[in-house]
Amino acid sequence: MLKTKLPTWFAPAPKHPGEVSWGKFKADEWKAFCTVNLPITLTRLWGSKPKSSRQYQMLQNFLHLVTAVTVANKRTISADDIKIYETHMRNYLKGFLELYPFANLSPYQHLSMHFAEHLRRWGPTHSWRCFTFERYNGILQHLPSNNRFGEHPDSCPSLSQSKLAESR
Repeated sequence: MLKTKLPTWFAPAPKHPGEVSWGKFKADEWKAFCTVNLPITLTRLWGSKPKSSRQYQMLQNFLHLVTAVTVANKRTISADDIKIYETHMRNYLKGFLELYPFANLSPYQHLSMHFAEHLRRWGPTHSWRCFTFERYNGILQHLPSNNRFGEHPDSCPSLSQSKLAESR
C-alpha cells in the first residue's frame, strides 16, 4: 500500500487497517482501501497461486465484488453496465456462499440483487444516494436529546425549534 501512487483527489487508505486504535474508516478511506489497495495487494499475494487454491478463489470472488461496486458507482450508467453489475454481483454472492458455507448473507448482500432495478429507474447513484440522509443523521447526532428517544421536539425543551434551526 505504501508503494501505491494515487491521484491527489483520491483519499488514501488508512495506514493501519483493522487496528482499533486508529479509529473507524471514513467513506473515502473505505473506497480507496477496498477498490484500489486491496485488489492490488491481494493480486500480488494470491494472483499467482494455483487456480484451485482457496486464496486464488477468494481473490476472484473479491474482484467480482469490486467490479460490481465500481460499475454501480459510475458517474454515467448504461443498460450494459447494469447487466455487468448484475453478473458480477451474482457471481460474488454465489462464490461467497461456496467459499463460506457457514456464513449467512446479510440484508445488504440480499438487497444488492435488487440494486440493478434502482439503477434502471433512477440512473447513476451519485444523483440519488444517501448523502441527504447521512447529512440529516449528522444533524440529529449533534442535537442534545438528554437520552429522551422517541419524544417530539416540541415536547422536549432541549429539542426546541430554535435548536433544530441552529443545527441546520
